Amino acid sequence: MLKIAILTSTSPLRKTTTRHGVTKQRFNMDAVLELAMRYDVVIIGSLSADEVFQYVEEHLPRDARPKFRLYARSFFHRFNADEAGHASDDPRNPGWEQILSENDVKFEVLRSRIGADQRHTQQRFSWEKLSLYIRDPRVTLVTGGEGTLLYEKPEAAAK
Repeated sequence: MLKIAILTSTSPLRKTTTRHGVTKQRFNMDAVLELAMRYDVVIIGSLSADEVFQYVEEHLPRDARPKFRLYARSFFHRFNADEAGHASDDPRNPGWEQILSENDVKFEVLRSRIGADQRHTQQRFSWEKLSLYIRDPRVTLVTGGEGTLLYEKPEAAAK
């Protein structure tokens, strides 16, 4: 079965180093190699500058490149949230719907749940809560900070 990793931030792929009193963020090749080794497809999408993604793409090891699907700021800014039917102005909601669709990841656009008041409520897709909407057991959500990769299976995939 295909294994898919999804990152909604580039921060797990960065590390901060200090040389001669100058602090810089650098590309964490160890994290990239770990993802490439563990997963068949690695999807990374965030509002990080296109130059960050260009740098990542240029520095990926040749054998790992085909596994990575990168979606930078310019991808998300193509979406007008109002046209996509979202109440928020955040282009990441329709952007992530598009990303999941084009990568054949099973997810819900609308969640129906019973609320605290015992009434049936519907919740629209939110990229910030991907774990609640992704129903695909092949997917692992990857978060973390510099030098640390945290892995989480989506809650909705367990149901």
